[in-house]
Amino acid sequence: YLRQIAVSVRKYKKEVRTNTALAAECGQLHGTIQQMNGAVSGFAELNLEDIPENLRPIAKLYNEKLAKLPDFLRLQLSEFHQKRQAYLDDNFRFDVRNKVLEISNHSISLSGLKIPKIATPKFNDWGEIANWLGLENFPGSFPFTSGVFPFKREGEDPTRMFAGEGIAERTNRRFHLLAQGQPSTRLSTAFDSVTLYGANPHSRPDIYGKIGNAGVSICTVDDAKRLYSGFDLLLPNTSVSMTINGPAPVVLAFFMNAAVDQQIEKHLREKGRLEDAQKTLRKHYKIQGLPVPEYRMKRPDNHSGFGLDLLG
Repeated sequence: YLRQIAVSVRKYKKEVRTNTALAAECGQLHGTIQQMNGAVSGFAELNLEDIPENLRPIAKLYNEKLAKLPDFLRLQLSEFHQKRQAYLDDNFRFDVRNKVLEISNHSISLSGLKIPKIATPKFNDWGEIANWLGLENFPGSFPFTSGVFPFKREGEDPTRMFAGEGIAERTNRRFHLLAQGQPSTRLSTAFDSVTLYGANPHSRPDIYGKIGNAGVSICTVDDAKRLYSGFDLLLPNTSVSMTINGPAPVVLAFFMNAAVDQQIEKHLREKGRLEDAQKTLRKHYKIQGLPVPEYRMKRPDNHSGFGLDLLG
């Protein structure tokens, strides 16, 4: 699994290097034509009829190399200076959750100096720009090395409510302790090595001793529901991060099911149908001679019970 990631990253970086060299050559040819014939439009194919005959071989070569550049890179190159200027202006505007936000591009120091929040490169060479766009880029743009949004959230201190030990309920209790009285809930989850290796808890000695050790044991959807119960996972001031590797798709599926079932539970309660759904669940387990899943420890005082009514 890790080798697949490494191969993908190496392949991507190789593509960036190829595009960088191609963009540099395009820039050199473009600069040559510009110096000998005056201003020409950048990042667009040249009309050979508008170019003096002695420069047409250069223009033709430029068009050929430009055609080899990926469309997305040509678009990024054409927008680079405009995006850079957006960070140099006094204010920056961007969209988050269908809202247009405006934020100052600078912080004011004690001595009154304007310090830019985002340091932008001063490249003009097409190759340097292409390499930077491929490996770093602006905040909020792929490959997201500077974050997934153009700016960090303001008005909220960075918070990481980190927990992970034992069964889901034990970690859930810890989460509620950490989140008590806080304006935002930023849960960060550590999983035990059994979960991280994609194995089920087992009485086998080499597995049993690692269950819930240095992380929470999560092996079912119900475990995920218990783990995040009492927190509305759809609220904008609630977020969850998880330290996972190999079984990431499965654990993410657990999380998504827990979040969806929370909203189904809320809908059934609002429509007065939650009790009927619970009766159906209890009947289902009674037929199989199995106990109905439940929260296996005492709930914290600040635990609303939300997310537990559809266990099973």
